[in-house]
Amino acid sequence: MQSALKGLANRCIQPGAMDDLNFFLSRPQLRKKTPSLLSLSRNIQADAPDATVLLYEHHIAGRGTGIFATDDTTGRRTLVSRPSQRTLFALSACRHLLKRGAQCVLISFRHEEVAINTALGEQVLEDSRYSCRWASREREIAGYLPFEATLDMTLAKLGARTRNHLRYYRRRAENQLGCVFVPEVKISREDFIELNRISAYPVSDETAGWRYDSLGYMKAPLFCGLRDRDGRWLSLMGGRYYDCNFEMHWQINRTDMPEYSLATVMRAFHIEHEVQRGTRRMYVEGGTTHSMSHAFVPEKSTDLIVMRQSPIARMIPGMVKRFLPPENMLLQVLEDEAMSWHTVKRM
Repeated sequence: MQSALKGLANRCIQPGAMDDLNFFLSRPQLRKKTPSLLSLSRNIQADAPDATVLLYEHHIAGRGTGIFATDDTTGRRTLVSRPSQRTLFALSACRHLLKRGAQCVLISFRHEEVAINTALGEQVLEDSRYSCRWASREREIAGYLPFEATLDMTLAKLGARTRNHLRYYRRRAENQLGCVFVPEVKISREDFIELNRISAYPVSDETAGWRYDSLGYMKAPLFCGLRDRDGRWLSLMGGRYYDCNFEMHWQINRTDMPEYSLATVMRAFHIEHEVQRGTRRMYVEGGTTHSMSHAFVPEKSTDLIVMRQSPIARMIPGMVKRFLPPENMLLQVLEDEAMSWHTVKRM
């Protein structure tokens, strides 16, 4: 199944979208969600699907809620289909789930048009057996940092201050700490968890342990770091490679050495390493607040939300606010007053 999904993603010019599913499905935050992978086709007789949609049903008190949402704010991994058909399949997935009892569906995907065609939305959703409301919005996100043939050409895309900081803090760490870059880290699980505890933004021991273990779930993991002359780990970075790109998932930096700006030192070494190995793009899962984000190529992502016209659905905004984490994207969409809602009556 994994190879078939990967083949579909490659045919739809979405390489990497269906890679490493074991990793994405193993994340601790999904324990209160149930994944649903839909296979869709325009022809019922087709031997292979034309699209796949990966969503998650939220659970409250151990029970399904009928609330299905993406966990991918970038829109790169939720819906896989040919670009010209993504809107149709996003709406079709919502219709399919509504027919089977869903109360709310949120899908994020890459969309070529400025807005979803209202007539198409009504045409697809009117066959859902229920009256519903739907809305969509387009978001601009910091997509990726492109890598050029040389380090100097790549750094030229960054602002002058960012370039100066990358060079200055790297030289300082090399001269004062004897800092070296290690492209393939070897560290015990116990030492990894201990480094997380003294890092600038520590996660729970459980999540840190999962980060370490999950590197084994990926086909081409990224696990690099910085050491000082005494062999101490200063910074670690984890993620994955796919299709000549890399995707950074997390970075751990010691918190007891703030004067060395270890996060910046790590970026300086790592960018040079990726340029040398021929990597084309750098993605950061969840985004980054680092100043280099200003040089990222902007991309567009479309959010489509469909809600049933039912007493239960009317309770969803309150349920989401009370029971789900405050940073969840479903709440952001529901509270977006700029969205224009459309009503589709039951046939």
